[in-house]
Amino acid sequence: MSYRSTSRRLRQLVAVATLALGLGACKDSTGLDDAHGEEVHAMKVTLANGTSVTVSETGTVTGTLTIPAGVATTFTVTFLDDAGAVVDDLPASEYQASVAPNAGITFARTGAFAGTLQGATAGTVTVRFGLFHVPESHDDFGPFPVPVTIAGAI
Repeated sequence: MSYRSTSRRLRQLVAVATLALGLGACKDSTGLDDAHGEEVHAMKVTLANGTSVTVSETGTVTGTLTIPAGVATTFTVTFLDDAGAVVDDLPASEYQASVAPNAGITFARTGAFAGTLQGATAGTVTVRFGLFHVPESHDDFGPFPVPVTIAGAI
């Protein structure tokens, strides 16, 4: 066997191995990868006062979130299946809400799917929310940008 055919075979083996590894990894941002039986198709972020936004699997945000300036406001994140029912088999040891605020707002985690947001000055700030798969260290859904309005001044 010549050097060229050996080299070509090695490249083909590497390509097949790379493809196999990719197929074994988590699904894209629209679904879960293991035996939960339900896929996440949306998420709902709900503030302590009951207002909420829903974010579709395409990132479309429906609703508005407004928090008072200078107040740590509690929120929860739930994930929904294609029928709009809560996906309730997401163990906190494996999944948590990913929350990444832009400058102007802070986040403190209080649970796997809960926390507080606090903004200092009036305005609108983007916070990226998603479903983080802890063992794989990546998001299985999102993260998607959600505008949060900070009302009033301190």
